[in-house]
Amino acid sequence: MQWDDRLTQLGVNFKTNANGQWEATAARYQDEQEAQGQHHIWFTVLDENNKPKPNVKVLVDWVGRDAEDPPTARMTDTNGKANVDIYANLDITKKNGPYFAYVESQDKSDVVAGMGLPEHHHVNFLLTFAPRAATPPPPPPPQNVEEAILQKAKSVTWMPVNNGAALWNFAKANGLQDQQTDELSVTINGQDYVLQVFNLGIVYARVGDWGNIKIIRK
Repeated sequence: MQWDDRLTQLGVNFKTNANGQWEATAARYQDEQEAQGQHHIWFTVLDENNKPKPNVKVLVDWVGRDAEDPPTARMTDTNGKANVDIYANLDITKKNGPYFAYVESQDKSDVVAGMGLPEHHHVNFLLTFAPRAATPPPPPPPQNVEEAILQKAKSVTWMPVNNGAALWNFAKANGLQDQQTDELSVTINGQDYVLQVFNLGIVYARVGDWGNIKIIRK
């Protein structure tokens, strides 16, 4: 969030809606000199590619609004922009600006609140909204190496084969009798393993770590 610190001094604030579609990505302030007589809340709405998004409803609401008097709504133009003029005062000691702004609806958007005209001076508030970035799913839990080795071993038909590789020699040296599969490859937690099934057990090792061959007894 790009935030103009002068807004904080006026009591302007924003409320994040983590489940909302629209995220407030920037809020700037233009004082009386910068606003040059204007007294507006200016919206810029962007799409997921950071391009202007037209035909999006933006709204300015205010504290104490009569239920029969709806919030002021505008549609963004081809440049993704819209504005609403404001008139209510903001007491700089009470920090009680009555206006708050959002996109589409409050349940779909972050809300910027506390805006108004400081001691009746004409100022602008420049707000930018964009689609909220999707939260990436959490990474899968790490696999248990022995369980993954067993699962891979059971995924093929076990049958005698001829093989004179390191796993075969290790299995023979440990009395596991005849082999029942060829060597199989599997990737577990980002590491490559080789395994081979024998009558009395499954031998496996990380690729390249041939001095650390292990056995799962059957």
